Amino acid sequence: MLFGALLTACLAFLPAESYAQCRLCATGSEPSNPSSTASGRPEIPLQIEITTDLDFSRLAVLNGNGGVVSIDPQSGVRHISGSIANLGGMALHGEGRLTGEPGRSVRIYLPERIQLSASNGSTAELERLETNLPPLVRLDQTGQLTFAFGGQLRVRGDSSGRFRGRIAITADYE
Repeated sequence: MLFGALLTACLAFLPAESYAQCRLCATGSEPSNPSSTASGRPEIPLQIEITTDLDFSRLAVLNGNGGVVSIDPQSGVRHISGSIANLGGMALHGEGRLTGEPGRSVRIYLPERIQLSASNGSTAELERLETNLPPLVRLDQTGQLTFAFGGQLRVRGDSSGRFRGRIAITADYE
């Protein structure tokens, strides 16, 4: 079975003190006093921009046993194990940029696993998501931080198709 494992990294950002659990949950009424820093100035909200989607490239399942494909966030190198063959193409780790209050410490959180689906009903699982950052980092003097992310794509049985899913990446000020 042939499958292309492109994961479009459609990401969500939720600030540490969000006014609702998610943007869809918001009622439209924001508190009148936004959070502020120790200096009394209004806190600059964190923003996230994904500059490169996570892409496992083109692969083929050789038999009904499936396998695992991983992309290392440090090097961007793809590793294949199990009954999966590389059909070429360039695999890419995902990349993102946080923007916020210069010099502030932040944490970035990735979900443990995500169910991916193809238009034909096949599914695969993205798991062991990680970034190339230590657990606690600081935004630079311009208020930015760039990072890479990767993970493992687990394909079972005779799954096929172009798998897609959304990764809910969250970031908080410390």
